Amino acid sequence: MTVSRRPLTATTALATTALAALLIALGGCAALAGPTAEDRAAWRAWFEQAMEAGGGIATGAAFSAPDDATPVDVSPAQPYRAVELRCDGTDRATFTLTYTGTGEATTVTQEIVCHQGGALTPIAIPIAVGDLTRFAASATSPDGEGYWVAALQK
Repeated sequence: MTVSRRPLTATTALATTALAALLIALGGCAALAGPTAEDRAAWRAWFEQAMEAGGGIATGAAFSAPDDATPVDVSPAQPYRAVELRCDGTDRATFTLTYTGTGEATTVTQEIVCHQGGALTPIAIPIAVGDLTRFAASATSPDGEGYWVAALQK
């Protein structure tokens, strides 16, 4: 069997180059298309609702400004069993949680999948902390988009 190969014509080469450039351009547009103003407004609304639901024993912030999270001071010291971590506007987040209590102070790191702000399994507070006197949290995400909330649970 003989296979005949013909050289590319100028028209075929030009069409192939144009198609490749179009595919690259379309891929670049999709990558640049990021969140819309409506997305960001929805994330902000979710954040405000989640903080209200925390009943004053929650902290949170935008991923772009994690230092804006206000620590929760607990007075008098009280027992809390867990903290619920939630986030919206990104796929994954890494939380740094600092518990200060009558027993000890400890800092832990927890990575979660965000599930578009849905409630997740609460993370247990270490027993050695004792009754909680202060709780602080910060969070980061790979893309720096969206919001996070950490709410204490009795």
